[in-house]
Amino acid sequence: MISKFRAELKYQTLFAKELLQPLCVRLSETERNRIYKYGLYVPLFIGESFAVLRGAEISEKERVAITCLGGMTALFDDLFDENNYSDRFIRNLLANPVKDSANSPQLTILVELYHLFLSNTVHQTNAKALMQKVFDAQVASRLQTNAQLTQAELETITYNKGGFTMQLYRTAFENKIYENEDALFYQLGAIGQLENDIFDVYEDNRAGIKTLATITNDIYQLESIYRNLHAEIWKGIDIIHFKNADKENFRRICSLIIARGYVAILQLKMVSKKTSGIFKIADYSRKDVICDMEKPLNRIKLLHYAASCIKK
Repeated sequence: MISKFRAELKYQTLFAKELLQPLCVRLSETERNRIYKYGLYVPLFIGESFAVLRGAEISEKERVAITCLGGMTALFDDLFDENNYSDRFIRNLLANPVKDSANSPQLTILVELYHLFLSNTVHQTNAKALMQKVFDAQVASRLQTNAQLTQAELETITYNKGGFTMQLYRTAFENKIYENEDALFYQLGAIGQLENDIFDVYEDNRAGIKTLATITNDIYQLESIYRNLHAEIWKGIDIIHFKNADKENFRRICSLIIARGYVAILQLKMVSKKTSGIFKIADYSRKDVICDMEKPLNRIKLLHYAASCIKK
């Protein structure tokens, strides 16, 4: 398995550079590296995981499509944060991605990648609709600086942000998208976004961003939300139409991803003991709450939780 991953890593690294490099010559080295990173890791982890689930390797057209979506993810985040573009402009761009020589280099590349993606997917209509949903989720995420957001509202924002993005990634692949499979990918994206928020709890709190992790005073309640998503994903894997052996291999991959969240949650449980079991993010240092997955002990915990996840 390790040798296979290394081979996939080497191949996708070369593929992403060859595809993206000609488009990125006008960007800074930092911007290029960010796009290459997404163009590498989105296909490597999400693309290859889906290939395991369906029991078939990624085709050339699919690899182009998912690599484009990876690069677009980096550019879209930057575009959304760029004050020079209104929400109306971005929405119109996604609905009608017209090439314009007056555009900034970043915007030009985004449109080029969008066209290339659409020409390599059989799910164009669905993909365009999901691009709008991803945009709407990004707009809604601005509300996370609002201290009055309820937990239910934060759950919706969190799940939509991750869920619609994961559903969009799925459109890079040719297989027919069944309703229960689409629901599964939404749940996978939702737990992925929640996991990111758990790892980013310190920085988000400093930035005044409200997440399910920053607003809680009870880590066990946060863990319950995470476990519920985990349980829904396992139910979703059970009912999708792929072969049982492939579904079990996919479940093993998901277990490693989901287990990271449990390791981070455990650290937050431990640190809350400093404050009588009540989680008070403002009272902790960065070292207290940042979960370093490179530490040997955390790697051992990861394997422990991954093994436990598979049994659920």
